[in-house]
Formats: sequence, structure tokens, C-alpha cells
Amino acid sequence: MAISKKSRWSRYFCLAFTLIFLALYWPAILGMPVRGIFAHAEDVWSDSLFRWRRAELPTGDPRIIVAALDEETGKQCGFPVPRDVLARLLDQLKAYGVKTVAFDMFFFEPRPGDRELEAAMKRFGKVIHAFAMERKETGVGTVISIDEPIPALKKASQYLGYANIERVLDPDGHVRRAVLFDTSAQDLREPGAIAPSLEAAVMASFLDQPMSLMRARYSDPTPRYLLVNFRRYETRLRHQKRDSQSPGKIQNPDTVDSSYQHISALDLLKGELTDQQKIELRGAIVIVGATSLGYFDHYPNPFDPVAPGLEYHANNLDNMMHDDFLRATPRLFILLVLLAAIWLPLFLLRFAPVVGNAATAGVLALWLGVTYWRFCHGVRTDFVAPAVALALSFLVLTVRRVLTESAQKKYIQHTFGQFVSPEVVEKLVADPGLVKLGGEKREMTVLFLDIAHFTTISEKMSPEALILFLNKYLSALSQVIHDHKGTVDKYIGDCIMAFWNAPLDDPDHRAHACAAAVECQKKMAELNKDLDPSLPEVPAIRIGLNAGVMTVGLTGSEKKLAYTVIGDEVNLGSRLEGANKFFGSHIMASEAAYDRARTKVAGRELGRVRVVGKAIPIKVYELLVKTDELSAQWREALPLYEAGIEHFCKREFDQAAVCFEGVIKIFPKDGPAAFYLNVSRDYSAIPPGPDWDGVIKLTAK
Repeated sequence: MAISKKSRWSRYFCLAFTLIFLALYWPAILGMPVRGIFAHAEDVWSDSLFRWRRAELPTGDPRIIVAALDEETGKQCGFPVPRDVLARLLDQLKAYGVKTVAFDMFFFEPRPGDRELEAAMKRFGKVIHAFAMERKETGVGTVISIDEPIPALKKASQYLGYANIERVLDPDGHVRRAVLFDTSAQDLREPGAIAPSLEAAVMASFLDQPMSLMRARYSDPTPRYLLVNFRRYETRLRHQKRDSQSPGKIQNPDTVDSSYQHISALDLLKGELTDQQKIELRGAIVIVGATSLGYFDHYPNPFDPVAPGLEYHANNLDNMMHDDFLRATPRLFILLVLLAAIWLPLFLLRFAPVVGNAATAGVLALWLGVTYWRFCHGVRTDFVAPAVALALSFLVLTVRRVLTESAQKKYIQHTFGQFVSPEVVEKLVADPGLVKLGGEKREMTVLFLDIAHFTTISEKMSPEALILFLNKYLSALSQVIHDHKGTVDKYIGDCIMAFWNAPLDDPDHRAHACAAAVECQKKMAELNKDLDPSLPEVPAIRIGLNAGVMTVGLTGSEKKLAYTVIGDEVNLGSRLEGANKFFGSHIMASEAAYDRARTKVAGRELGRVRVVGKAIPIKVYELLVKTDELSAQWREALPLYEAGIEHFCKREFDQAAVCFEGVIKIFPKDGPAAFYLNVSRDYSAIPPGPDWDGVIKLTAK
């Protein structure tokens, strides 16, 4: 039978579409070392399946417990938690019969209490420490640098494992995969052997197996990247405030949404545990890590957009215990499904449109059911790529047929629709081209603002008064941000996240963000004039600012969308907000954020810092006031401070101390001057080594 021109075109299209689609889906077949175009969509789809199955998912293994360095612990012990306190915590855990303890924190620098912690580790025996690996691309290849615990703690630990979650971060900032042994790095304990992850080290300790057995099991021929099988989130008790009148009664329990049992480190230190908690601790794995906002990195999982990294480590341990990492469907099978999806619409062209539509919808529904069923049995199967292949192939072929039958308008009206989010502001609804649903990368400035002393203040307020207090402060500060062309992204408790240069272009976004930051400090002073004298603390704010390339766009569901920003530069902005505590500063801005705002906002250099997870240090500044509002006292103090910084960087510590003393005479409570004065005096007594470069390493996550 002769083939018509229409039939030839359809077959040529299917052939071309097959080649193009396979190249987009699986670039490796063309020798390209990149992820396919559908990789992110498949990841998001997998997250959705976890949420759909939430009620059916298994709970976290009760043998995995988190010793949470939470708000209450920080309030009574301080942050970072002193190492002698961690030593007492280890002794308590040993007394409760815990089998293995892992520290999800870094101990890169000596500090008071190291000897006590070392001795406690030796008494405990099964203590796992983390080290960090940094990869840096150079002209001669990839260079790996290692940050490891101080020698005493390294020696006292049973195993060392890398804790870099950034190693497996997906482009959207989520963690969905695990690398239990990194072939590009060596074990710090066994030169020449593959480096284990923190989870692999913990599991070797827990199972009393040599690392070689774990390495044989989870390196070759097992795929390098394992798919994390997340456990169900539940609301769990973390800290129990006891009623002084009735010691056995829990008052205002502090809860957390997690897959695993959380016990406040404060409760462990005080021995205030329930009988059930004592039973669960016996023979358990305990992960010690920060859960207080501002002291942990956010690694989104399917259930929590701000999950701490220790949740990821706990999930990996759980998967290892039960040997139930998600399995991936073989690529060959998916390739066959893709071919069927692309060529099936060609067969359906011979039927009436209503039959073709129904058949396509039925096939999509069937494939949805198959992928869901396989997911329920621990197998992740790509859904998006075959569905898109079928939909696009069907769409192109059907539209062409409708065009040839002069029915284009009716078909398009029947097939396509528009989705409008009620959350999008009127201007964006009027012109949806201003934003991209899938996100876009652009140069932006991000701001994180946190109200200090909030926990202490909230304890003295009734729920009604606390809400009024928060609304008053957050409303006023948000208005300042809006007045300076900023967009408030979200409120996280008493924290505000905002950004500039989206959705509308703002060439001066850095200057506007910096001006907003100093204006927020002024607004706080005005708000505090009417402060309730019964409050135990005067509210204050800490602000972190960073600028760089970020991803911004609409995320969420079809019924509820949020316009938000994500990316590594966003995480850095959050860390700078918390780093204010280290210097005693109020507004910390990266050089990238402050560089183009110097003419409008006065500031001073805080130095060069290296944050956790970053190999390259960055210069940071404290913003003071708008340049035209600089007081006479600051005009006198700034030259002294800048001279002190210059002497400090030149290792002239005695001269630096004199300068910082001069600043403190003008501003007795100045945090950065007091910080550098203390460091200058210490270095004057015991100079740093010859390799000292003036960089301040921030070890808190």
C-alpha cells in the first residue's frame, strides 16, 4: 500500500523525535557527562510519591535517636555547645547504654574542654567523628582538600566519616541520594582505602564489623549513588518542661516533626527522661547535632523544606539497617517504554480524536499506576519522561491533524487551560511573563533577619500577647523591606527572609537591600520605645545579607504556589545572619552584597571568614547606618577600627590592640572591637603559626 504524504510526515516526526528525546533524556548515550533534562522533574515526582504515600511509609527505626542541641540546650549551655558539656553528654549516653554515638558537627579547631571530650570519648569507645572534603577544580584537574578533627579527638574516635551533604545536593537544593564510599578520597584511618561516609562509619561501629566489610558491600558493584528511601514524618516530643509543683507532669512540651526520636541534650544532661526513653536509648545509635534555627544547614527532603542535615544521615542509616534503599528501574526498560510512548500516537491517528484522547489518557493513567505500584515496592521508576514523550508526541501529531482538518481553535480550547495562583500578586497575574514557573537564574540579593532573645521573651508571654508581639515587629520590619523595593519571601517563626531584583528588575538591588537592613535597625529602636518593661530582654535583630546568582520562581502545587528563591548563595546569606553571634555584630553583609552600596551605607570590615562547606574565604562587613547619618562618634571610631584591622592583618597585634581599645572607649559595648581586641591580645602572647592567613573559620553549621 502506498504511503501518503501525511503518513510519511508523521513517521519522520516520530523518528526525529525519538533521537532528540533520547538525547535529552539520557545525554550519556552521546558521551555528555550531564544529567538529562528530565532529571529534576523526576526528582520532584519522586518527592510527590513520598508525600502521597506518607501514611503508608514505615516509621523511623527506634534504634536511631537524635540528641538535639536545641533552643533550650543553647539557652542554658550556649552555642556552640562547650566541649566539656559534650563530654558530660557522652558520659550520660554511656550510662544509658547507648551503643554508638556520631557527632554531626565539626571539631576543626582546639577549644576549651577538648581534654574532657577526649577522655569521655575514650571511656565511651564507639564515637564517630566527621571530617569535611572540599573539591576544587583547577587547570590540572580536581584537587581535594580535607578538614579533619583536631588530632586528640581524631585519635580517640573509633572511625571518621565525611559528612559533606553538599556532595549529593541536587540542583534544587534537595537531598535524595547517598554516596556511602567516595572513590575520589582516601580513608583517614586506612591510607589507600576508600573514604567512608559518616553513615558507613556509624554502621560499621554499630554492627561491630570491620570497615573493609562495609566497603565491600557498599562500593563496587553497588551503584555509586543510592536513592534514599525516606521514612514517615511524625510529631514527636523533643524537650519536656517539668512543672515545679508536679515533677511528674510535663508542661508545654516542645515537639518536632521528624522521622526519628528527638531527645533534647538538656534533658539527657539533667537525666530528665521518661522510662520509655531510657529503654529506647539502650543499644541505640545516637546522632548528636544542632536543631536550633540558625545553627544547622537546611537540606530539604520530601516532607520538610528546612530539614537539618542530621535527618538525612539518620535516613541513610535506617536504609542501611534494613537494606532498603530505593532501587532504580533499569535504563533499558525505560528506553523501551519511551519508544512505545513516542510511537503509540502514530497508531492512534487512525481512530477518531475522542478515542485517541481517551486512549492516551488511559495509557498515562496506567503508567501512573505502574510507577506508583513499583514505588510502593521500593523501586523508583521514571514517570515524567515517558509521560512527556507520550503527551508531546500525541500533541504534535494531533495538532497537525486538527490543523489539516481546520479544527485547530476548537482542539486547542478543548486541550489547553490556564492555571492562576491566588497567591500571586495582581501585577504578576496581569503579566505572568514576569516570572517563570520552572524558575530562572538571576543576580539577586537575599536578606535573613532574626529577632534575638525571642525564646526568652516568648516564655514570659501568653499566646495571645506573643502573636501580637510578633505581628507588631514583623509587620513593621516587612514594611521597611517593601519600602526599599524588597520582596518578603517567607516568615520562619521570628525570622524574615526577603530578596531583591525579582520579580521586577532592580539594578540597584544591593544598595536597596543594604539600606533596608540599616533602616530595620532604626525601626527596632523606635518599636522598643513602647516596650513592655516586664519583658526579660530587649528585642534586637541580627541580619545577614548576600548577593549572587540565585534561582527564583514559583514552587508548590497547582492550588498553592509560592514565589521563592533557592541556591547556594541563599544558604550563605542564612549563615551570615547566624555568624553575627560570633563577632557580636548586628548586620553582616558579604562583599558581594556591600560592594555596590558603599556610597549609600556606611560599614566596616569584619574580616575574611570561611564558613562550613566552603573552601574559599569571603570578606564580610558590618553595616552601620546610611552614610549621611554617620554620627560624630562613628567618624572618630571608624579610623581607629580600620587601623586596628590593618595592623591585625600585618601581624602587628600590639598596635592592633591599642586601636581596638580606642574604639571601645568610644563604644564600650562594641562587639567586633571587643572580639578583635581579645584575639589581638591572645596572638600577642602566643603568635599564630607562619601559615596564618588571617582567615577566621566558622565551624558552626
